[in-house]
Amino acid sequence: MWILWLIVGIIFSVSEILYSGFFLIWFAIGAFLTIIVSFFTENILYQGIWFLAISIILLLTLTKYFAKKFASGHTFPTNIDGLIGKIGIVTQIIGKDNFDSGFVKLDGEIWTAISKDGTTIEKGSMVQVHEIKGVRLIVSEVKN
Repeated sequence: MWILWLIVGIIFSVSEILYSGFFLIWFAIGAFLTIIVSFFTENILYQGIWFLAISIILLLTLTKYFAKKFASGHTFPTNIDGLIGKIGIVTQIIGKDNFDSGFVKLDGEIWTAISKDGTTIEKGSMVQVHEIKGVRLIVSEVKN
């Protein structure tokens, strides 16, 4: 009967790898620990009760602990958030009001941009990205 629990444990382990939510791992551990129980009794009902009891106890007691332990406190900006703080160059003048957007070249790409403080920023000026609203960069001129 231990082969059944080994297969169940492997299935839950693979599912946890694919899902990665600290939920199915406890059932995998429960299945692997039930292998030990299967050496002492052939009764599938007792083995099933042990499997569920171990799995649920682990789920209720350890999930929050490990989720907090493995969650890092600081995040790394990715995708579009990674542009915040970078320096670009104005390729088309950015006008005074927010409706008169210009273009900024940043990391080899052209982005629509508006001025953070509403000032005109001339072509060729260096700008820093402060935030992103929709598909527009909010920038301010970098003084040399």
